[in-house]
Formats: sequence, structure tokens, C-alpha cells
Amino acid sequence: MAESVELPTRLGILPFRNKVLLPGAIIRIRCTSPSSVKLVEQELWQREEKGLIGILPVRDAAEAATVAPVLSQGDFCLFLHSIQMSVGSDSGERSSRVQVGTSDSHRPDGKNQQEVIHWHTRGVAARALHLSRGVEKPSGRVTYVVVLEGLCRFNVQELSTRGTYYTARISPLEMTKSVEQDPEFISLSRQFKATATELISVLEQKQKTGGRTKVLLETVPVHKLADIFVASFEISFEEQLCMLDSVDLKVRLSKATELVDRHLQSIHVAEKITQKVEGQLSKSQKEFLLRQQVCTLTSALIF
Repeated sequence: MAESVELPTRLGILPFRNKVLLPGAIIRIRCTSPSSVKLVEQELWQREEKGLIGILPVRDAAEAATVAPVLSQGDFCLFLHSIQMSVGSDSGERSSRVQVGTSDSHRPDGKNQQEVIHWHTRGVAARALHLSRGVEKPSGRVTYVVVLEGLCRFNVQELSTRGTYYTARISPLEMTKSVEQDPEFISLSRQFKATATELISVLEQKQKTGGRTKVLLETVPVHKLADIFVASFEISFEEQLCMLDSVDLKVRLSKATELVDRHLQSIHVAEKITQKVEGQLSKSQKEFLLRQQVCTLTSALIF
């Protein structure tokens, strides 16, 4: 889990189109465009473990309407593993549990370079947990696969270019004052932890796993947990931006609690629907579904 880090005054910028990287989240990106490859080479590859870049959201003017967050039953195991790896593992382990993306889908260049770029004014500094370099054949084009970990929020003071990629003069967005003894903060912290614990309990019951994640909830600062939980959800771009902009810890906890509770309620609704449908199935239909589940499980074990 990322701790506070001293940021330079300027960072190379990797644009994320309609997507946000939050502190504590981990994502794997395949960089193929000339601009993203140059950024990785100069800001990460050559500087090794000292390299940092900024991840800055870019708004697509044609972005579709926002969608309410939903956690499907097929995502339960992935969500639990995501939380466990984010808050309880070292960098070597975490590089195996990442979201997959491609920088080409997040960059505002290429054939759309004449369009107005809607940069967000806040982003997240990130470090590379893993870098791998490849060469495409027969073109000989160099590509990189980068595993990035979000570290901390920053504010953009000035945006410019350095060769083919963007850079920004930044200032860190830190807590303006300690709120640990604030009664409202304490109340919000308890509420968030209670809701998060309930969600984890439901998911662990479904997956029949132990209570390791609940133990981790007590070892990580609550404001960091809020980012990690929200980063594990599939939510709209607007919701992601709202969380990114929640520099005030009380606002952040309130928003995170709302999202966690929404996912929890969606699970309860899905369970009721499943029970109702299963109750209407005939014996032969239930046996057929059971055989299908066994076949699926067998195939998964074989492959």
C-alpha cells in the first residue's frame, strides 16, 4: 500500500480517457503509441524505481450517460482478491492483480488530435511496480507493459509538452489539517468501516473464504481504505471524478460509504431475484443447471 511520497514540482502526464486512477489502486497498461512509449522510456524506464508519472483524467465530449455502479455475482471473487492484494501484499504480489487497459484508448492524440482536450485539473501521481519492454514484429515497433500504483492526489498548475508527451507543473493535495480527533470524522469512519465490513462478510460467505480481509480493514488508515474500495468498483466516470476531487477526508468517507452501501444493496436485490427464480424452477431444470455448473467448474480446473 502506497504511503505519502514527496512529489517533484513537475511530472510527465499520461492521459486517461474517461477513467480515473485513485491512490492505492493498481492498473496494468499496454503502451503502444509514440507519445506513451516516449513517456515511459524517459520518465520510468530510465529512472527505474525513482520514476514517477502523473495520471490525469481526460473527459470525452461524446461520453455516454453515467451508469449506476453494480457489482455482479461474477465479480465477487475478483473484488475480494482486489481488496486483499491492495491492502495486504507487497509490490511483487500486487503486480499479478491488476486491471488491464491500454494507453492508446486513454490518450487524446492520434486521429482525434484536433479535438479540444478536456483535461481534469486534478490527478494522481503513480509509480511503476513492473515494466516490461517488447518489440512488435515485423514492424519493430517498441511497446511497454506497465503496472502502475496510484500514490497521492495532485493539482495541475500548468500543462505543457515535452517532445511528444505532456508534462504538468503540479502541487500536492494534502490534508489541510488533522481531523483524526474530529467527532464527525470519527463517526464517518465508524460508519464506513461498518458498511465495508458487512460487504466483505457477504462476499466471503459467497466465496467461502476466511476473514483475512476484515483483519486488514483494521490495519490500514480509513481514508486510504475509502480510495481502495471505490477503486475496486465499476462505477461511472462522474463518480470516479467525484471521488478523486474529494480531498476533504470527511467528504471522501461520506462518498465512499454511499458507494459501498449501494453495492451492498445491489447484492441483496440480486440474491432475492435469484431465490425467486430458483424457487420457480422444476426439479429437471435445477438438475440441468447443476450439471452446467459442474461442467463449467471442470473446464476451469482443466484449463
